[in-house]
Amino acid sequence: MYWIVVAVGVVVALVLAAGSVHLLLTWANRRGLVWYRDDVRPPPRSLGLLEEIYHPSVEHVVEYEAGEEARADHAETTGPEDGSDTDR
Repeated sequence: MYWIVVAVGVVVALVLAAGSVHLLLTWANRRGLVWYRDDVRPPPRSLGLLEEIYHPSVEHVVEYEAGEEARADHAETTGPEDGSDTDR
């Protein structure tokens, strides 16, 4: 009888520990500290600085594409650049 009580106690403790870890990881995921049970995984940066040293052109391409997107967004919000009104 003693072993059954101990076994049930151990199982309950493991379930509570797993639930606590789940709540902690969910809290950290909402704050962006970890990736845990999310639909969209962040893009990998496996090599980081090493990749930038051996392939510096990759960094320039990323910066150029970000600048192009910003210019396209700005052009959509401001209208034509030559000052002509195309709605007439």
